[in-house]
Amino acid sequence: MFREPLAGAVPLSLEPLQTTDAHAYWQTFVSGRTDLPTSDLKVHLDRYLALPPEEQRSHFSVKRDGRIIGTVRLGPAEISGFSMDPTSREEAAAALLKSMDLLRAGGATSITAHFEDIYESAFSSLGFQRVFARMRMEAPTKRTVVPAGVVLQPPEEDEVLGLTKFLMDVYEGHMEQQYGIHTGPEEEWRGYVAGLFKGDSGQFMPDASQVALEGDRIVGAILITHWMGMPLVAELGVAKDRRGRGFGRALLQAAMTRLAGRDESRLALYVTVGNDPAIVLYRSMDFIQIGGQSVTARLAG
Repeated sequence: MFREPLAGAVPLSLEPLQTTDAHAYWQTFVSGRTDLPTSDLKVHLDRYLALPPEEQRSHFSVKRDGRIIGTVRLGPAEISGFSMDPTSREEAAAALLKSMDLLRAGGATSITAHFEDIYESAFSSLGFQRVFARMRMEAPTKRTVVPAGVVLQPPEEDEVLGLTKFLMDVYEGHMEQQYGIHTGPEEEWRGYVAGLFKGDSGQFMPDASQVALEGDRIVGAILITHWMGMPLVAELGVAKDRRGRGFGRALLQAAMTRLAGRDESRLALYVTVGNDPAIVLYRSMDFIQIGGQSVTARLAG
């Protein structure tokens, strides 16, 4: 049966991003989001230009009268990178309809979307339902004394296997696994941990990263990378049978002390909304939410 395109009458166009429009595109993207790790236009533009051609082609400009008023990145059944110029935010739903039509024309039925919560009403109006959300938190670094009795040392690259098994145990049964976060077989986990050391999530900072040891056993770990202009807690975990004993706080304190010594003034992290024990710890250490929540939602076919 022929289906009339949902956005057939909407006076907007959705066009593949041209390199000549890249500056205006990323300027629009930055202007419409508050949940970004950096608003430095050059950082976003350089990251885009470094992508392979097939990934560059996944970016689309939302245009009206030839002017870019929105941005979106489309996967086979995924919407991400969504942003609208603040003066055109009321047209978010219309831009989404165009995006959905393009995905459905390609055979997509169920669609997953990632967006800042300032656009949630537009997504909800089209049937998307929130699955989970994460928020960015930042705190000023400062020098503190790690509690006595906590043995910490920088992780070595040859500890990939040990850290892999440690993190798999840490996240086993964790609330985030119901959302598909921190799941997968050991081989994938090993690749992820090795990738952190290699710089897949920003430049690894070995002097700020720490593992907590009891004998030869890893009971806690914090892995820090420098990502998009600021140190980031890429991973922080404590063994299940050692929680509530101050290891998480000690690991954060050690990392922040090292970072302060390097004149890094702030530390960032991401936490899933609903992970209350972690949020309580972070807030007790002066972390505050920066920008809106980053939402993942789904539209059933």
